[in-house]
Amino acid sequence: MPPGEHVHIISAGENIHTAYPAIFRMLPTITRTYVLADNSVYELSSNPEVEKTRVAIRDAVAAVKEISVTLSIPFSRELLFQPVYPSVRDTITKIHRECPGARFTFDISGGSKPLSNALFAVSSWLEGEVYSAFDQKAPRCIPLPRRSVRTLLANPNYQMILAILLRTGKKNASVLSAEWVSREYIFKQLSSFYVPSRTKKAKLDDPKMQPAKPKKGRMPAAELTHATFSGFISTLRDAGLIDEETGTANKKEKIYRITDRGEIAFRFFSVPDTNTLVRTLLEKG
Repeated sequence: MPPGEHVHIISAGENIHTAYPAIFRMLPTITRTYVLADNSVYELSSNPEVEKTRVAIRDAVAAVKEISVTLSIPFSRELLFQPVYPSVRDTITKIHRECPGARFTFDISGGSKPLSNALFAVSSWLEGEVYSAFDQKAPRCIPLPRRSVRTLLANPNYQMILAILLRTGKKNASVLSAEWVSREYIFKQLSSFYVPSRTKKAKLDDPKMQPAKPKKGRMPAAELTHATFSGFISTLRDAGLIDEETGTANKKEKIYRITDRGEIAFRFFSVPDTNTLVRTLLEKG
């Protein structure tokens, strides 16, 4: 996607066709619009009141599409299924990968409460701007703090640790919480894929910043050490991306599992080119 792209995501509701022109006046840089709707909106209901509401939402979505076409803005409608949060997470992940580097804005004024709450929850992962009408007619921006793990996940070793936990600890998709994995297992798995990294980059034109030469008879460390591994684990744990516990069979052994925060961080910020395991897990969604 070209630089400067601006993706606007709307939770489907009865009045989004009136809010959309207002939001566009506030955000004239929008280059692509997505409307996320509960799949039930496009199912017929025998209850006249329910069907009336669903028709109104369908008409509002169609109107937003028509406005987008008039403005030559690509439009897409995405249907969501129960449970809502994982469906929203996976849909936004897909959009994010289709639109790398884009600016993201969200209008959560319409739609069901679970849908709007789910969009609000994932917006911070993209450093997105969130808008809501609250009890007013015009949407307004909700001020949010900026906390991102994008820089952390730029290190392929962190991506790999999360991938190991995600693959090993979530074999059963119906299990809500991940299974625990031993420290020894993670260390052995990571050792095969470990990518040494430097904390500082030398400036080629500055002799003082040239990399130090290893002492005679010594080679630069290229293997994963337990000290380095401990640093990786501590960083992921402190960031809330993994949980740590003491093993039940061996009280001296630590065990780990990926958290929901860790899983969504992996899905948003891991790079498929890191290795085959990371690519496979990202492609599985």
